[in-house]
Amino acid sequence: MDEILDSKGIWVPLISDVMGREISRGKLLIGFYEPSADWLSFILTLVSTLLKKGYVVNVTTTSTPPSEIRRITNQAMPKLSESDDTRRLSVSDIYTWQTGRKSDEAEAADSLSLARASVDFGTTWLKKGMPHYDFVVTDNFSPFMIYNEERIFTQWFAKIVPHIREMKGVRIWSFIKHFHTDSLYAILESLADGIIELDYREDSGILEHLLRVKKMTGVPHSTDWRRLSMNSNGFMELST
Repeated sequence: MDEILDSKGIWVPLISDVMGREISRGKLLIGFYEPSADWLSFILTLVSTLLKKGYVVNVTTTSTPPSEIRRITNQAMPKLSESDDTRRLSVSDIYTWQTGRKSDEAEAADSLSLARASVDFGTTWLKKGMPHYDFVVTDNFSPFMIYNEERIFTQWFAKIVPHIREMKGVRIWSFIKHFHTDSLYAILESLADGIIELDYREDSGILEHLLRVKKMTGVPHSTDWRRLSMNSNGFMELST
């Protein structure tokens, strides 16, 4: 465990496998994914693997019930329900309020409005929980754009990026492809330290997932698309 905590970088599965190197702490990555791609399986593959290695992980969810996230991770880590392990996985719940129910999670928001989200992020998550995570990933940040003007969102995003870079972990915020304006995608790409793409394409009548590290600032890496396969547990692996 000490070796993990002292490391300057984190070997994020699949992504680091493609790059052949760790990702430095304090990096903010943006994930763009095709609507038909199984982004949830992709990120929970990362989450489960990092939990097994002893990292402290957070999943922020707007589109997936927290119970589903915990169910899938429990499949990979049956002991995750024990007190010594549960403190290493937290779910920031921005999903449940949309159902009209109260969240059971310790970290929860009751709106996708940035006026409210800014309060939650600034006073609670940013100062208390978020600095302590080794890895944070979102299932889908695109719903924020349904409730907020693009200009307001980009101003908010640009303001919090410097704070995120001061934290010790690696973060991946995800957005659906073909959903937003070209200008928003351009701003996201310009502010992010790295861009990860997950695609779902048909080749000779066969549908397959493809992963690409489009950008990683200051790090030489391949930008080729790499095929992913899904194992019997629903987690993804690099195809040989």
